[in-house]
Amino acid sequence: MIIRPERVADYAAIGRLHARAFGDRAHEATIVALLRQRRAFDPELALVAEIGGRVAGHALFSPYSMRLLDQTIAAVILAPLAVDPAEQRRGIGGQLIAEGHRIALAKGHSVSILLGHPSYYPRFGYQTHAFGTARVVVARDASYDSLALDLRGPTDADVPALQALWRHEEGAVDLALAPGPDLLDWLSPNPAVRASVYIYDGEVVGYTRTHNHEPATPRVLLARDGATARAMVATLLGRQGADTAASACTLP
Repeated sequence: MIIRPERVADYAAIGRLHARAFGDRAHEATIVALLRQRRAFDPELALVAEIGGRVAGHALFSPYSMRLLDQTIAAVILAPLAVDPAEQRRGIGGQLIAEGHRIALAKGHSVSILLGHPSYYPRFGYQTHAFGTARVVVARDASYDSLALDLRGPTDADVPALQALWRHEEGAVDLALAPGPDLLDWLSPNPAVRASVYIYDGEVVGYTRTHNHEPATPRVLLARDGATARAMVATLLGRQGADTAASACTLP
């Protein structure tokens, strides 16, 4: 077996591999294709396991900047990792992870994180329960409608304002991944997840990502201030039809 960086000629085989490994669906292959478009994409951290000239495994480590305890450090996210079902349980995934760790460390990345199987990945140094979650439930209140916001999808021109919002909201959080400088960093590869920008008096004052099936439970919410956040809650609740309107928003 050879582990090496992927090549353009491998892309079709890698796409087919991810489809087979994840139950004959296209989602992971689409994510890989989109992550290759990031400015921070590093082809030396996109690895294939080759057996007899055939792609049998693939691991993508994506570089990010991370805010960790008031410092900015270089980190990678491992996602996705796939091994051909016919080749699984032979240690291929572990060898891809080990080689990715070696290369990432040599390039100055201090941390690798992922969202994955809680018993598989700890074998390779990953720790579960590294951070917790908190939620705030905000009840519907007519006074929140006092600030009228315009709503639309994000554009390239919005990115500097969105980055400023992120620094305002997340810059002092103990562990947070900084979005990149491109529009793709502010969009979701999942077509069911909508990214929205909130405008007041011509200025970008808020941003959310919401799933179509849970419009009152945003995955991400960035707001300029408390009044803006309350107006965004009113907007989120108002986007639902009268028959499905929720009585509260659950915020991350």
